[in-house]
Amino acid sequence: MTELVNAAQYPHFAKIVAEMLRQWPQHERYLTTNLGEREPALLAHSERLSQMVWTLGSEKPDGFASLISDYRFLCEKIVLPEELFFRRNGRYRLTSFEDALRTVYNDAPFMTRYMNGLLISDIMWINHCRCMMHYVQQYLPSLSDNADLLEIGPGHGLLLYLADTAKNIARTTAWDVSDASLALAAHTLQTLEAKRPVTFEKRNIFEPAIMAKENEGLFDGVVLSEVLEHLEEPLRAIQVLYHLCRPGGRVWINVPANSPAPDHLFLVNKPDEAADLVRQAGFEVADIASYPTSGTTLERAIRQKLTVNCVVVGRKPS
Repeated sequence: MTELVNAAQYPHFAKIVAEMLRQWPQHERYLTTNLGEREPALLAHSERLSQMVWTLGSEKPDGFASLISDYRFLCEKIVLPEELFFRRNGRYRLTSFEDALRTVYNDAPFMTRYMNGLLISDIMWINHCRCMMHYVQQYLPSLSDNADLLEIGPGHGLLLYLADTAKNIARTTAWDVSDASLALAAHTLQTLEAKRPVTFEKRNIFEPAIMAKENEGLFDGVVLSEVLEHLEEPLRAIQVLYHLCRPGGRVWINVPANSPAPDHLFLVNKPDEAADLVRQAGFEVADIASYPTSGTTLERAIRQKLTVNCVVVGRKPS
């Protein structure tokens, strides 16, 4: 089998790809296309993420192999059925958070496999990987020195760890509605030996108390990654970010367009819609980046309603 990743240059990335091909050889055609699209900078970033994820996977009882198994489960059993529904109906299956809670979030075994698969997707789905590179190389350096950073819905905690390595970030806070999610992110930081402590708080951004005067302008940067699509009131959520952000501060919002999943509610059709939402909340749009799924151009992805990750950086006027 041809080596798809240079193991001498990118050893952890190469190990992950090799394990994937061992378990799922039918995935080789996709991987060949995907990896062929990665320029040296993205390959180097892929290796950085792979080293983090390999460390997290190595502590599991059955090693890293279970993460690859769950990634295949994500692709074949979770995403594919939702993609077929989306193609037939032009919409996501669910419309309410209560439905997602009942059918997805309360199913612990399903959620474990879902989250494990998404962890691998941050490396293997090129649109996910490019978003994280934008976060590291463009967003974090744009924040002020000694910045206070908030992430809402930190997921596995990889973005929190990447912020830990940024010299200009002084303090980091993470909010989530789920104790289990906060524990997962905290465990990631502990396992990866983050240098600075993170303040973890169980908070719901739709609580009226969040909009109190004392919470106005608390943070120089606010991160909302892969969260808006799970919400029934996305504009209201961004308005909360505006309230929390200091004048001159910046938000980093990553939301996928045309990305069916069993817990996705809010459908973005194209990147302009995400940027318009940020403007409606009061922000100036400082940057827009659009990353289509592997094997397509942005124009074709928009025309054919294929997945595009939309990154919008909003700046609160001074």
